[in-house]
Amino acid sequence: MNLRTSLVGAVLGLAVAMGAPTTVDARDPSIASCVVQVFVYSDPPDLALPWQTLGTEPFSGSGVIIDGGRILTNAHVVEDAVGIEVKRADGSETFPATVTFISHDADLALLAVDDRRVFRDVQPIPIGEMPKLLQKVEVWGFPEGGTTLSITSGIVSRIEVGPYAQTGQRLLSAQIDAAINSGNSGGPVISRDSIVGIAMQTLEGAENVGYMIPAPVVRHFLDDVRDGRYDGFPQLGIRAQDMESAAQRLASGMGPGQTGALVLRIDYGGPAHGVLRPRDVLVEIEGHVIANDLTVAWPGIGRVHYSMIPQSRQMGDRIDVRILREGKQMIRSIELSPHQPLVPGRRITERPRYLVFGGLVFQPLSRDYLEYFEDAPPNLLSIPWNHDVTEERREVILMQRVLPHPVNRGYQSWEDEVVSLVNGVVPRDMKHLAEIIDRAEGRWLRVVMEDGHLITLDRQAARKAHLEILDAYGIAEDRYLGDGDQKARPRRRRNR
Repeated sequence: MNLRTSLVGAVLGLAVAMGAPTTVDARDPSIASCVVQVFVYSDPPDLALPWQTLGTEPFSGSGVIIDGGRILTNAHVVEDAVGIEVKRADGSETFPATVTFISHDADLALLAVDDRRVFRDVQPIPIGEMPKLLQKVEVWGFPEGGTTLSITSGIVSRIEVGPYAQTGQRLLSAQIDAAINSGNSGGPVISRDSIVGIAMQTLEGAENVGYMIPAPVVRHFLDDVRDGRYDGFPQLGIRAQDMESAAQRLASGMGPGQTGALVLRIDYGGPAHGVLRPRDVLVEIEGHVIANDLTVAWPGIGRVHYSMIPQSRQMGDRIDVRILREGKQMIRSIELSPHQPLVPGRRITERPRYLVFGGLVFQPLSRDYLEYFEDAPPNLLSIPWNHDVTEERREVILMQRVLPHPVNRGYQSWEDEVVSLVNGVVPRDMKHLAEIIDRAEGRWLRVVMEDGHLITLDRQAARKAHLEILDAYGIAEDRYLGDGDQKARPRRRRNR
């Protein structure tokens, strides 16, 4: 079982469950020929020591051939892959594959195979519509407990906007009572000869409570990457509160029977920045009336969280919102643009970002980081819920650990400290932190933590010890800041 998926489950209460699969004959050869087993060699990063990896590990999942000579599977099946092979359910030969697009938010990935024999005599299964409650479904894949294709059946028992274990992102999901076991991940969920979902995760501690990525989310991902780029699922970049309190509604100037969501905070630079204001009441989005419990009525599904409205659109689209501001109704237009929250989800860059100076290891706080450690400090766990993006701070910088050296004596037990100031300046993000340190002048480098504790380094002594520290701890580059702009200072090996 994928280690990262297991850790995600430990935090969110969602994981891939172990259990005995129910294996039946694949009576429909046209479907069986489209289902593939995905063999992966993964080399995941070590977030405790972000300049290195944890080493190669093998595991497997499932996938399905779709139109265009593509294979659809889960992101968590192929993340960190250094080698991928696929084998058809009705075949015996394996074929090398590569990842062409990946969405960690939606836990989806597309694979390409150069050897076209894998697609020979295959009629791809079409992507269907959103299944209804109580609709019968079948989960096809290769769970642990055997080597042949397994098919389990059940019904759709719940549809809602809920957290995906891969990132914690809340997207439309469907709960099914068909068994989803380790190895099923990425396999198709079939109903009425079409793909209505992709197997994703199960509820830890529950029996036969599985979740699939439903067809609308799959279709959004496929539509998104048509232009050769993955942009993601739009969000407004706001924090909102329900309006179930009559006093709250009255104080906000709402009339009898009027409903909505109270805007609390707005991320700086997000889609709603400069359009909405704190204390606005969000009444409608694209004609969907928002109830006091933050839900909207969605055709064919029922009531879902209002965030599904922007998530159903693509980046660059505009949506109209009706708001109540100081008792006056008005309509505003919001352009849906890419937006990174203060604590981002998984893998916004190819490798973990970090910077090492004077033995101090700096990293941005992310859900990757929080989910990597089973006992993340409570002060870090609360940050995603209690803080938002501001002009001064676009991400949270951690002083993650100290690599012991005489130059940092006195601080060597410090870890997981939130950085507030570096030489009197608030670091906006990792690149800004690097600029502050690289351009620092004077004798001292002072790092103030969120709780007021202070690290003071002799800047020139730290510079002199820099290569010695990198060499001692086997660090090839003193930084990786993402986007190919790390400007890393390589470690120079000393002659021995």
